[in-house]
Amino acid sequence: MVALTLSPWHGKNLPTVSGEAYRYELRVAGRANERLTLSAQGLPNGWIAAFCTERVCMPMQARLTLPADGRERLEFGLIQESSRPARTMRITIQGSDGSTTRIVIRPQHTPHP
Repeated sequence: MVALTLSPWHGKNLPTVSGEAYRYELRVAGRANERLTLSAQGLPNGWIAAFCTERVCMPMQARLTLPADGRERLEFGLIQESSRPARTMRITIQGSDGSTTRIVIRPQHTPHP
């Protein structure tokens, strides 16, 4: 089973992520060349989750093949598409191998660009 960890995003934003998003660093650790699908669950209507690398953003789910060192770093973004006020979100990221990580977000301000 892979290990999934979420933490606040630090550093330069990836060019593939929308300007206004809640941003988190998602680290994936597993076996070399392991194939995995990640999905985001628990988003309220009007929100999109994006799993982003330097080259591509994948909405709502990501298909990965881990590199030789078995580690991948993604920018996980939450983007509000509707004008409805944000409410507390309980988001679960689940791997196709059964791995999970969770985060609770209480939006109180504009996402950081």
